[in-house]
Amino acid sequence: MSDTADPDHEIVVARLMRQLYGFAQCLGVDEFDVRLIAERVIADMPLMPDHDRLARARNWLLVASA
Repeated sequence: MSDTADPDHEIVVARLMRQLYGFAQCLGVDEFDVRLIAERVIADMPLMPDHDRLARARNWLLVASA
């Protein structure tokens, strides 16, 4: 995460993390890793809609749980 706090970025990260919460719990992935994945997905896909980001993040969570 960058040193400068961007409230809009934090809102987007928090929203994606909320959407991933139950899925991540079922896989046994901790909150720290979910945040890292959410931030990375948002950085890699800045202009994509949330449902595309959510699909990518779920795939990464599956990999992280393996």
